[in-house]
Amino acid sequence: MQSQSLNWGIAAAGRITQDFVTALGTIPNSRHAVLAVADVEGSRAQEFAQRNQIPRHYDGFEALSLDKEVDVVYVGTLNPFHYAVVRLMLIRGKHVLCETPLCLGLEQAQELYKLAEQRGVFLMEGMWSRCFPSYERLRELLLGDAIGEVKLVKLQHGFRLANVERLASRALGGSITLDIGIYALQLGQFVFGSAPVKIIPSGTQLNAERVDVQTEFILDYGDNRRLIALITGLENLENDAIIVGTKGEIKLSNYWCPTQLTLANHAPESWPLPRAKFDFHYTNSCGLRYEAEEVRRCIEKRLLESPKYTHADSLEVIAIADQIRSQIGVNYDNVLGRDA
Repeated sequence: MQSQSLNWGIAAAGRITQDFVTALGTIPNSRHAVLAVADVEGSRAQEFAQRNQIPRHYDGFEALSLDKEVDVVYVGTLNPFHYAVVRLMLIRGKHVLCETPLCLGLEQAQELYKLAEQRGVFLMEGMWSRCFPSYERLRELLLGDAIGEVKLVKLQHGFRLANVERLASRALGGSITLDIGIYALQLGQFVFGSAPVKIIPSGTQLNAERVDVQTEFILDYGDNRRLIALITGLENLENDAIIVGTKGEIKLSNYWCPTQLTLANHAPESWPLPRAKFDFHYTNSCGLRYEAEEVRRCIEKRLLESPKYTHADSLEVIAIADQIRSQIGVNYDNVLGRDA
């Protein structure tokens, strides 16, 4: 493994998987190679393969799961199908990196992590934020007491997404909380190192399908420590996070994929992303390269989970998201467990 490339299979030929493959292209192919792509529409897989010069394409995910040369599969299907596709790949002995959210509920996620451990394969929910150099720097500053004891994290995260079908449709697992709100949840976990003792949602707006298109919430971590967030699919916001301590502040620009961090009264620190072959669909998607490198590092070390975002971390964030959805009245009855 250390002397050869990590061979990837791509499950779904969509925008996020295109960004992932484009990001991989900024890393030497001696480290990462994309061997195959599969989609429920064979023609989409074929077009994706031709565009990205991928040797093999499959009509459906079964054939991908049987490809003996594929080491790891990146799952970028629509949300309701994550569970079925990840489970198939794990059963076939493939390592898996799955786009967020791993599942639409806690029980499914618990089952997948248990299955991965039983099969002895690596599984990671793609919380790419944790793999950015800026998050490593943030950890150093927090551990080094650069801003004292953190008392408040405040953030806003918004794009005009309310009419995007995959986010607006209950049948597709739509939810602004699950799509971008989970990044706020993971930042609270990263900064405070625990789950909140109380969750207080407010300002929630549901569409006609009872899918959340906007929500505000306070996560109370006890001892006067809070995260306050506005998450919306109705308007474009600045998308920064401010971490306030007893001795200072840290600002994360585009906090879920930050290439810049600013400690108050200091010059900004930046980690520019390289140029890529194609333009990206989403903000700073070239940063998916950091996540891919973390997957390779873990597989080389025969780890079954990433220390940057462990199975326990993932389950804790999913549980918080479940609680928020329960409080605001969003459920996925009759959507869970759909086959790919």
